[in-house]
Amino acid sequence: MKNNKENSGFDIFIEGETIDLCAASDDETILDQWYKWFNQKDITKYLTQGVYPSTKETQFSYFKSIKDDPSRLVVLIKPKNQNKVIGVASLSHIDHQQRQCDFAMVIGERTSGEGSLFYGMEAKARLTEHAFDKVGVERVNSSQVKELVRWQRWQILFGYQIEGILRNKFRKGSAIYDVYTSSCLIRDYKKILKFRKGNFWPGKSKMLDLLRTIPKETLIDEMNDWHEKKQKKYWDSFFNEKID
Repeated sequence: MKNNKENSGFDIFIEGETIDLCAASDDETILDQWYKWFNQKDITKYLTQGVYPSTKETQFSYFKSIKDDPSRLVVLIKPKNQNKVIGVASLSHIDHQQRQCDFAMVIGERTSGEGSLFYGMEAKARLTEHAFDKVGVERVNSSQVKELVRWQRWQILFGYQIEGILRNKFRKGSAIYDVYTSSCLIRDYKKILKFRKGNFWPGKSKMLDLLRTIPKETLIDEMNDWHEKKQKKYWDSFFNEKID
């Protein structure tokens, strides 16, 4: 591991407005921030991490595993004008034959102040744009547990459309969760680019206006209602025990 704090500068990979996406690093000061996120119960509640302690050594091993892996692209989320990272985003299972990959993101440090509302949003927008423009995929998959439905609602602003519910897909200890799946196709991406005159990330002031256009009841809510009521009723109509 590097041990020279003077070399702990961030290597910006994708420059943004409220955040920069930086290359993953084995610098001691960065590892020290990175590994600690996965020891926090509120951060790992819906993640596979958090079952065993995370250490700087385990995080370094993870860094080594991704460094030369062409199927994964990992970047650290650094707020503008701040000397720290607050999260990590990735494209994984990059498949050039199927032209698709999976998006994932963890915000490891909750922050406040100007621009903080947009950190996660812009990180997803910038990395989605990179997936289509530079990696060359034509589909980006995304998923979250049902309890994170708020994240699912705003994703449509970046082309992610809801596709379905995976029942009891994720387990953490004795807790079991349904998972919402969504995706952005290249045709969706291109449509947004055209609509926004080439600016997939429209800027934080415009984002505020766009967030206000999202209805309180979305297709996600309709799908959830269908799953809990109509789908259950349909299933029960076949297999409910009839009592004479």
